[in-house]
Amino acid sequence: MKKTGIKRVAAVLALMVVMMIVASPFTYAQGLELTKITPKDGETGKQITNMAIKMTFNEKMATEQNVKANQNRFLIKDETGKTLKFYSVYDEEKYPNDIWLILEEDMVSDMEYTVVISGDLTSVDGHTLGSEVTSSFRTRNTKIDNNISMLMTFGMMGLMFFATSKAAKKTQEKQEEVETAEQAMNPYKIAKEKNISVQEAVAYIDKEKSKAEKAGKKKAAKAQKALEEDDEDDFEYEEELGLNTYRVKGPRSIKDTGAKIPKSVIRRNKEKKEAERLAAERRKANSAGKKKKK
Repeated sequence: MKKTGIKRVAAVLALMVVMMIVASPFTYAQGLELTKITPKDGETGKQITNMAIKMTFNEKMATEQNVKANQNRFLIKDETGKTLKFYSVYDEEKYPNDIWLILEEDMVSDMEYTVVISGDLTSVDGHTLGSEVTSSFRTRNTKIDNNISMLMTFGMMGLMFFATSKAAKKTQEKQEEVETAEQAMNPYKIAKEKNISVQEAVAYIDKEKSKAEKAGKKKAAKAQKALEEDDEDDFEYEEELGLNTYRVKGPRSIKDTGAKIPKSVIRRNKEKKEAERLAAERRKANSAGKKKKK
């Protein structure tokens, strides 16, 4: 009975071991793999200068000895088969799994380039890539870039020419308006148009100037009256609010008190300036008429 019991226990233990082995996942030794490459395979529009091929692997690559050993296991060529010169760079501390290939020359515009990695590429741990890996990319078409740049330049020049022409035209129109106003006050022209004598034309001009002066004075008086009425409204408003009045040494600007200027005051100032401008134009016109009359 004892022997039979021992055999049964041994059989159960053996069965448990077999089941554990079957249930456990098998671990296979993995080889070296390329996990990332820049530019990506099929990428387009890359710059033709200062290009670097950046490769990341699943194992450590960045030691001086390993990089030197793998130096001849990379190839970069264009679509015509021409190979490009490069040198390898690495950073064992920051990027232990990376190797970068820096091109020593500029590439050609709108050209496809292929990076070939030999299957003999070896990691620091001694694992190899196994089979050859290729990745291609295309450079950008710089001719299109140049054409776009030229179009933008011509466009800017066109806008500048348009703005300059518009400003010159506006200046010319103002000059023509001034000349037209001066011609309108020319006694010889008025005499010819109205079929009257020069003396009568001068009298007509003086009469028109007098009308314009009276109209200007009337407008200025109206503006002054509106200004005074606004002042009275402001004082009445202050009295209604019960504001105190103070005696001051002299007039002060509203801005000096830190308050905002009322819209009515701003409007009055504009009307006053307009009245002064009209008066100045009348004086200038009268002076020009007197000179022509002499």
